[in-house]
Amino acid sequence: MRGILAGSVLVAGTVAFLCLRVALATSTPTPPADRNQGEELPAASGPAVDKFVPVDTSRFMGSPDVQPTLGVEKAFPHVKFTRPLEFTHAGDGSDRVFVVEQDGRVHVFPNRPDARETKVFLDLRAVVRREHNEEGLLGLAFHPDYRTNGQFFVFYSVTPRGSVVSRFRVSKDDPYRADRDSEEKLLQFSKPYGNHNGGCLRFGPDGHLYISVGDGGLAGDPHANAQNLDTLLGKILRIDVDRKDAGKNYAVPGDNPFAGRGGTARGEIWAYGLRNVWRFSFDRPTGTLWAADVGQDRHEEVDVIVRGGNYGWNIREGKHPLDPKAERSPVGEFIEPVLDYPRAEGKSVTGGLVYRGRRLPALAGAYLYGDFISGNVWALRWDGKTATANPKIARTSLLISAFGEDEAGEAYFTAFDGFVYRFRAPAERTTPGPAFPRTLTETGLFASVRDHTPAAGLIPYAVNVPLWSDGAAKDRFLVLPDKGKVVFKEQGQWEFPVGTVLVKTFLMNTDLEKPKEMRRLETRFWVHNPRGWEGYTYLWNEDQTEGNLLADWPLTREFEVKTDSGPVKREWYFPSRSDCQACHTQNGGFVMGLNTRQLNRMHEYGKVKDNQIQVFERLGIFSGPLPMPVRDLEAFPDWQAKAAPEATLARAYLDANCAMCHSPGGRGHAGGAGMNMRFHVPLREAFPGKTNWLTPGDPARSILLKRMTTRHADPQMPPLATNRVDEEAVAVIREWVKQLPAR
Repeated sequence: MRGILAGSVLVAGTVAFLCLRVALATSTPTPPADRNQGEELPAASGPAVDKFVPVDTSRFMGSPDVQPTLGVEKAFPHVKFTRPLEFTHAGDGSDRVFVVEQDGRVHVFPNRPDARETKVFLDLRAVVRREHNEEGLLGLAFHPDYRTNGQFFVFYSVTPRGSVVSRFRVSKDDPYRADRDSEEKLLQFSKPYGNHNGGCLRFGPDGHLYISVGDGGLAGDPHANAQNLDTLLGKILRIDVDRKDAGKNYAVPGDNPFAGRGGTARGEIWAYGLRNVWRFSFDRPTGTLWAADVGQDRHEEVDVIVRGGNYGWNIREGKHPLDPKAERSPVGEFIEPVLDYPRAEGKSVTGGLVYRGRRLPALAGAYLYGDFISGNVWALRWDGKTATANPKIARTSLLISAFGEDEAGEAYFTAFDGFVYRFRAPAERTTPGPAFPRTLTETGLFASVRDHTPAAGLIPYAVNVPLWSDGAAKDRFLVLPDKGKVVFKEQGQWEFPVGTVLVKTFLMNTDLEKPKEMRRLETRFWVHNPRGWEGYTYLWNEDQTEGNLLADWPLTREFEVKTDSGPVKREWYFPSRSDCQACHTQNGGFVMGLNTRQLNRMHEYGKVKDNQIQVFERLGIFSGPLPMPVRDLEAFPDWQAKAAPEATLARAYLDANCAMCHSPGGRGHAGGAGMNMRFHVPLREAFPGKTNWLTPGDPARSILLKRMTTRHADPQMPPLATNRVDEEAVAVIREWVKQLPAR
């Protein structure tokens, strides 16, 4: 048998199930003596289920918010890349487009939706450093006179740790291939750390090359590089690539703000006080230089860059002091961003461009930008002094890595699913859809909201390994529409049809002397609509009779928990819609917990126990038969039983709680070390490199445990919506690390 567990007890034949009657006392778990000190407990029982009942989920297909005005579509659906982070053109009249892959390749192909193959224009993989998640081939810009001189420029990471800006030329014999031997290094500088590299290259209307360089890495700019004019780190640079100063392969323009100033100030600097500008661009008609600077803990910012401007990092983050307790900087000391947004909207800004194309005339003159984590896209309007409008024009589930244009000025963006996207007008409804439910009663998914009794059609489920949520208990239900079928996969992520709704209620015991009394905090809905996956939170009222839809903004509330030693204050974080996208990632299949290893377990349905996957198969919700008997399917160990070895428990916990981000293609992949926390990945591949993320035999030196035990500081893990450490998981993983033999 391939399963981790010794087997599954199966109920053969037809089972007579009870009618759908579930009271709160039987549908919620019974906590231990100190419920809030333990881990999540799966629901002990659920409603009886004897046949599949489709549910009308059409009311969830709309939106409670102002609908984004645009959809997105794959611009070249037959062409896929690996970590693309630049889309551009050569401006040579050929209408070809170029895509940069972070590993070190530049691809070229015709600008046609039916394109099916690309040619490798340049391959620098042999020299590009990729040890850190943020290192690689990061920027590409073609000379304004590329048609005649064939010159283009790239920015890439090198070993020893540093960055290079180089000039190349196209092959004399093949316009689809660069001359690899033509490289001329213009700038090369070292960096103390692997992150915050910047790497954007753009030619300005003055014909000079502008370059963004990050502050050097780590949190808080520990070397204060951004405010130091003696270093290129934390700056936007401006150089003349058509002339050469003595001892240089470029010239410093005489009108640069610090050129000829004397002392040690670098003349290449155009603007400073920047953390990690991830993409900037020039508005062609006006020459305005727009930049997006990635924030640290609280705010992302969009700037208009001016000559000699100081944008405040590492004293400020956006418009706010980096230290919330510090006094605000005097007016005029730093240049204010045009706009900043808090982490509730997104967690890593991706700079865009001012739209000057023809396909979408309503966007003309708007600055389009997005967020790498939330997948949101905005259209910022600016009157030269202030932001006059900033509507959200698209809500995607994509890791948006860069924006770009073709020769016609049409806008595109790259995403880490490997595709290039463009915007489209959303399909219009032929008939108005039902209003989005504002209360749990309006959802129609509960026979009794007061008693938390699910309606017919809700399929209860539990998981083997909990997803940490500050020790809260959870009731979970799967809801499928008519003819909706689930694609089963033995090891991969299951696929769910449009119309699927996942329902999860979070409960907390607030009186440890009455362990069966649970307070409902929130009910979350994870909805697969025609736009993708989106999350919604319903906040339970004080008398536990109704849940009300939370606006698209997070909320923190404090609760008092009665313990033997007196009352204890607990905080609970209610997530925004954008927060949901941070963990429900494309890399993790968008759905957390509903996979074979997690669901291969027994569950109570009324008064009957049966294996969940077998029940799902009997209900006919899978698109095809299972590949093997349920007893032969793999299963995670039951976290509550703790009967498996520490190594198995630890790897299962990391897969369930961390791998959606910490695996290839994930938002937290590497974090500096290329970690891949998938369960089946060999340990050396799961924690590669020479870093001490995992130090066998020495938990105290393992960064993994430091992150798990950190709260209210950056970086904590999980990074969002947890205020308490999962002590039980920490104990298991600490013991596992102790037992690991030294490498």
